[in-house]
Amino acid sequence: MKPRTSTAAEAIRAASLPLADAPDRFDVAKVRGGLLLSQGGFARRYGFSLPTLRNWEQGSRSPDAAARAYLTVIARDPERVAAVFAGATRQALLQLTWRELRAALDAADAKPEAEPRQREGGAPGDGR
Repeated sequence: MKPRTSTAAEAIRAASLPLADAPDRFDVAKVRGGLLLSQGGFARRYGFSLPTLRNWEQGSRSPDAAARAYLTVIARDPERVAAVFAGATRQALLQLTWRELRAALDAADAKPEAEPRQREGGAPGDGR
């Protein structure tokens, strides 16, 4: 008898990872505005039709659960989602990750260090 292969959902349950629910409501305009993108720019970058995006922002329609889940991922990591959507290779995504890490390390290095505390009784090295 052939062993049964598991589905992705079963693999997630087996790993004891919580299944995510898409939020009931989503403020598309807030996310788009936070990215400083026009409606057209946001639609092109993430693969939405402009009329659909406008309907969501004007409240005449609401994103379905799949769209809300996608919008949630966009809100959490917009650059990586855009890279994946644009067809970035695994290597390009790894480079994006390394670039982010280097930027974070550079920012940490650029912070001025606190002045060393002096011991009571005089300046360090004065022989007291």
